[in-house]
Amino acid sequence: MLGEILLEAATSNAQTTEADAPAPETNNTTHDLSSAGILLILLLVAALTVFYFLKIQRPSLPDFSGITGRDPSNDKLSTKASSATRQNLLVDSVTSADKADFQQLLIDVQKAWSKQDLTELRPLVTPEMLNYFSAALADNRSQDFRNHVEDVVLLRAEVLEVWTEQARQYVTAGLRWSARDYNLSLTKKHGEPGYLVEGSEEIPTESGEAWTFMRIQEGKWRLSAIQQ
Repeated sequence: MLGEILLEAATSNAQTTEADAPAPETNNTTHDLSSAGILLILLLVAALTVFYFLKIQRPSLPDFSGITGRDPSNDKLSTKASSATRQNLLVDSVTSADKADFQQLLIDVQKAWSKQDLTELRPLVTPEMLNYFSAALADNRSQDFRNHVEDVVLLRAEVLEVWTEQARQYVTAGLRWSARDYNLSLTKKHGEPGYLVEGSEEIPTESGEAWTFMRIQEGKWRLSAIQQ
């Protein structure tokens, strides 16, 4: 009898303890991580949407420092040429006379660019590049400045790639030069605040770009593309 009483008491006490015990807390870690992940994805989608609309609504020319940048329409000439028509050549096939022509083109193109003279540029570049320079000069004028690149001195030149495509020969060369590269206002006079927009009229600076030259058969070399 005492054993039964003790057994009933123990059983009753165990049931009471289980009933009174607080329910285990729900683990919210997984839920919090899931919410944070969704929020991050939404923010990323919003940022990409804003970037896309800004990009398609404001097509702009490259930022010019001298004649920096390259004509996007010429990409097919240097990087997207058909493997069926393109034939790569050894860089040693470029002669010293070719290199001298490249150096002179660097100087002459910069000079014509500084003068904003499209007539002088025309025999030095391909038609696509002439259109590119024309648009770039117009863009500079709309921003009230004129870029000058003077006293150009070639410091280093390295032939990077040589190839032919149909009757055309192309050479891409890495060029580095020093020049006085500066922008002057078109509306302010010398000595007025804001006349010198950027750069220095006295101190030369170094610049480097990859220029692609093109000629038809054994004709005259012309500038075909510029890439930073």
